[in-house]
Amino acid sequence: SAFRSKFAKEVFDLIVYIPPTKSGNLVATFAAKIGKELAIPISHNLRKVRSTMEQKIFENALLKSDNVKDAFLYTPQKDIKGKKILVVDDIFDSGATIKEIGRYFTELGADLIAPLVIAKTVGGDVL
Repeated sequence: SAFRSKFAKEVFDLIVYIPPTKSGNLVATFAAKIGKELAIPISHNLRKVRSTMEQKIFENALLKSDNVKDAFLYTPQKDIKGKKILVVDDIFDSGATIKEIGRYFTELGADLIAPLVIAKTVGGDVL
């Protein structure tokens, strides 16, 4: 219902979830359930190309942003161009991860990138 209240008029082409640092299949499972409920195809093609630390260990947004900078790769990249993408993540703290994926997908030519998170931290800093 939260999704529908914000994005009821949007038709998404694809759901992409953020690969976990530590949460196992939690985000993938959540994204799959959303995809099934909303009849949106899910992609498992976003990968981390380098290790990242859990965002909660960093004290500010700049360090969090540096932690995830250029850490992701989507293949095949051409599949993002012209798409409306729902990006699913487990926790929103500073927004650094969602912003990094948004930047990357924008470079790949996505038409729309919308975030959907399972939980938001209290007192997280904002970029």
